[in-house]
Amino acid sequence: MTNFFESELFEPIDLCSCFDPIFDPPPEQEAAWNFSEPEPTLENTSFYVTDPDGTEYFYCGGTRIKIREHFTPQGKEMEHLVEDAIQFAARLA
Repeated sequence: MTNFFESELFEPIDLCSCFDPIFDPPPEQEAAWNFSEPEPTLENTSFYVTDPDGTEYFYCGGTRIKIREHFTPQGKEMEHLVEDAIQFAARLA
């Protein structure tokens, strides 16, 4: 006596064959599939935004930083600040 599943009514199905493509995609579709994103860098992931109320933010990737400190117009010039930083670092060495 034959098993019900061994009869001629039911043939085994190769499930892997169901996923094989039956045609090759056009070259422009293959090029779209092979597109790769550029490597994230500071240049292509960061930008500044100013809200309507004047608050400035720096965005880098998914991070937002509120910019609150600025050099005052009557403060030291940049060359004096760098000079002070060099002298401070020399004292620590």
